[in-house]
Amino acid sequence: MSEITGQCLCGSVTYRTEAEPLRMAQCHCKGCQRASGTGHMSLAFFKEADVTISGDVSSHTTVADSGNENIRAFCPTCGARMFGRNSSRAGILAITAGTADDNSWFTPQAIVYNQDKPIWDQMDGDLPTFDTMPPAPN
Repeated sequence: MSEITGQCLCGSVTYRTEAEPLRMAQCHCKGCQRASGTGHMSLAFFKEADVTISGDVSSHTTVADSGNENIRAFCPTCGARMFGRNSSRAGILAITAGTADDNSWFTPQAIVYNQDKPIWDQMDGDLPTFDTMPPAPN
């Protein structure tokens, strides 16, 4: 994979990485639905050390059903949700795929929180599907 770059709606926050995503997924949890304003969020997970972020972000922390903290970072100027962290996965950054300048590399490998998926949000039926969050891959 070549360089991945992205930015928020106004361009105040940017990121860059040359790393391969560790995992890519579609999340249908209620938090992702509310944060995205639609039925799911498309997320690519990277080692945080492999991603360079420029610009100031604000964040909002919620508690997941597991009891872990889910920190969603967004641009304080335009409000675009950029990336997230989860307290159970130190050093991992979940980039919102829609913020990538070219997101043609994004290929979801799993659907999580399928139990919360709206009936109108159709996904690839061949993907591994989990009603909640599966254990982290090794």
